[in-house]
Amino acid sequence: MVKDRMVELLQEHFELNLYEARAYVALVGFGVLTPAELASVSEVPAPRTYDVLRSLEKKGFAISQPGKVNKYRPVHPENILEKFIEEWQERVKEELEAKKKAKEELLELMSPLIETEIPKYGVERVWVVRGIRNATLKTKEMFKEVKEQILLADDGYIAINLESDLIKAIDSGAKAKILVTENVYNRLKTSKILDYYKDGKLELGVLDKIELPMLICDDEVFFALEDMAARYFNYETQIWIKDFRVKALFEAKFNEYWEQAKKV
Repeated sequence: MVKDRMVELLQEHFELNLYEARAYVALVGFGVLTPAELASVSEVPAPRTYDVLRSLEKKGFAISQPGKVNKYRPVHPENILEKFIEEWQERVKEELEAKKKAKEELLELMSPLIETEIPKYGVERVWVVRGIRNATLKTKEMFKEVKEQILLADDGYIAINLESDLIKAIDSGAKAKILVTENVYNRLKTSKILDYYKDGKLELGVLDKIELPMLICDDEVFFALEDMAARYFNYETQIWIKDFRVKALFEAKFNEYWEQAKKV
């Protein structure tokens, strides 16, 4: 219904709760209402109408006419919605600046911790990473820190979604060999990855199927455990290992794939 859609939009984008949204839609429809009248023409419970109307007034969506029984009328939607957007833009701008300043201050405060070589990177060489967001952050970190070599066997996420990070790593001097499945290759035909391949800046091969997707950056290895249910819910478990022996094992598997791959 149109009324339900109006209520939904007011809740989702203009910070009104369910009863406030219903009340505002009723006011727009009827023009002027008392609390009792609002209860009779809307789905706002009678005990809540006074609080809801006062809240709408406070938020700028309604104005009241004092009297023996208060009456309320809506502020014109075009006016209040535009005003809300203007105030929201200013608020977001201020919040964004505050977050940028907080980031700079945190980086400054944390720099001694980051620059200190503590056993955190020398001893713990195996980590479990869960969820697509955490996996993405770890992959970005690997691309940022790689110095010499990238070996990527990808069946559907990294080459498509992290193209810019991969390109930056190559521009910084890392050599790259990339294996993708046929469906991924079809999505890369207009990408910068293919342009770099044509210019000789990376090597590219295509396989029908990659049973063990992996990313190798220097001595770091990142791969996912097979769990289709977890992948479906974007909570796939991935393993990060930094060990030259493990890297050698995965590189051997990558080279097997490379020998089987079709050249683009």
